[in-house]
Amino acid sequence: MRASTLPASGPVRRVTPTTIIVLAVLTAHVLMVIFPFVWVAYSTLKTNKEFMRSVWALPTSFSLDAYVGAWSGGALGTYAMNSLWIMAGATVLTVIVATLAGYALAVYRPRWMAGVELSLMAAMAIPAYVALVPLVVLLRNAGLLDTHLGVILPTAAFNIPVSIFIMRAFFVTLPRELFDAARLDGTGEFGIFRHIAMPIAWPAMFTVAVVNMIWVWNDFLFPVVFINSPARKTLPVGLTDFVGEHITNYPVMLAAILIAAIAPLVLFVFFERQITSALLGGAVKE
Repeated sequence: MRASTLPASGPVRRVTPTTIIVLAVLTAHVLMVIFPFVWVAYSTLKTNKEFMRSVWALPTSFSLDAYVGAWSGGALGTYAMNSLWIMAGATVLTVIVATLAGYALAVYRPRWMAGVELSLMAAMAIPAYVALVPLVVLLRNAGLLDTHLGVILPTAAFNIPVSIFIMRAFFVTLPRELFDAARLDGTGEFGIFRHIAMPIAWPAMFTVAVVNMIWVWNDFLFPVVFINSPARKTLPVGLTDFVGEHITNYPVMLAAILIAAIAPLVLFVFFERQITSALLGGAVKE
């Protein structure tokens, strides 16, 4: 009589109390992160009276009047264009400088290069608040106060150090033999950078651009300090227009906040993997 063969079963995983605690903590964290977005979303569907009657209650009817009021009642289109110009200018400048400097830090290693890296780390440790007064004086003397260029330059200056380390972390992974072979063929240093390093570095440059776009789009400090004209306000600063001195239409204000958050949210959803790898890669040491 043949012995019946039973299918081999894998090891049974036991649910330990530690696993339950970890899952509970992670679930609570996810709910804490998601709930504010859900609350803002359904609060925009209320009227202001309904919102003031109960902040947490669900809307009794479906209405998009808050979004219409936010777009037509404020200058969100103008503010969005101003943010777009500043974001584009600061991002392009940051990517160009970070790519050049990151390549130099990774490929060329003279003795004084360690001092440059320490200087960049020190620059990353300086809070932006410390430099506000000197920057205001500097921009006023240069005639750049209350201009978009006066916001682009300081923003790029504060974003460049961390972007340099992100690009450096990428260039370090490239084989040095690739550059040595190009030098043996008679290619100059700038030619090596332009024809060999840059085509390979496009994914890293794109990642740095996406990260900086999110940072600059959400920046509030520099625009609110350096810009005084209402027509030049950025979107985060323009959202303060929806806060009244005596009465505030909260659903309209929340609708404006949700509209302003769409761009960085879409960028993060589509490029979350690149953003995470860039931030982690910038911290990797040789």
